[in-house]
Amino acid sequence: MTDVLVVLKVFPDSDEVNLDNLYTDISSKLPKEYKIIRKETEPIAFGLNALILYVQMPEQTEGGTDNLEEVVNNIQGVSHAEVVGITRLGF
Repeated sequence: MTDVLVVLKVFPDSDEVNLDNLYTDISSKLPKEYKIIRKETEPIAFGLNALILYVQMPEQTEGGTDNLEEVVNNIQGVSHAEVVGITRLGF
């Protein structure tokens, strides 16, 4: 089975949210077949930063990336999360 790499942009509730703690919360709540490969921060405005996560997940996931977005959006401290890119890994 082939995996995909999903680029997920996570917007925190406020500039007071600790992005390292948010990353820890997200990684602990993801399904076991999902793996965070890389994380980055991206400035948005006025000291607010978004968390950019590169998540490896199975290509044949029911609902596609909807489950990933739903899990992350239900975490305290997350305003919203959106998929900004997706690419297939392997052949």
